[in-house]
Amino acid sequence: MTQTSTTNDLVVALRPEPAAIGAARRLLVREGVDHDLEHTVCLLASEAITNSVRHAGLGPDDRIVLAARITRDFVRVEVRDPGPGFDPDVRHGAAGYGLRMLDMLSSRWGVDRADSGCRVWFEVNRRRRRFDRH
Repeated sequence: MTQTSTTNDLVVALRPEPAAIGAARRLLVREGVDHDLEHTVCLLASEAITNSVRHAGLGPDDRIVLAARITRDFVRVEVRDPGPGFDPDVRHGAAGYGLRMLDMLSSRWGVDRADSGCRVWFEVNRRRRRFDRH
């Protein structure tokens, strides 16, 4: 049996509420995150979305945008929100645990802040489990 190389792209807007966390995990699995990467990708996506829900100060009309590129050996996830963002080099309380998980489990990750909000992104690569953070 021949393995085909497919790429699935996912972009979805989620309400800034706890239900978004489970919805994101289900969407990532539905879109084809490989079983071997599923636990890590879903855990890290959950942490990034939890950060947005808890700490971004979003209102009911705001949205968290989940974007993902999924292949068999590689997944890139971005979580964007219109909140003020944070400095990933400063560990604040419980938020620091999620960032430590990104450090330990992703191949690479980062945080981009702009006037329009904050983007947390990470990559999980089956072949190279850990790169330096950018």
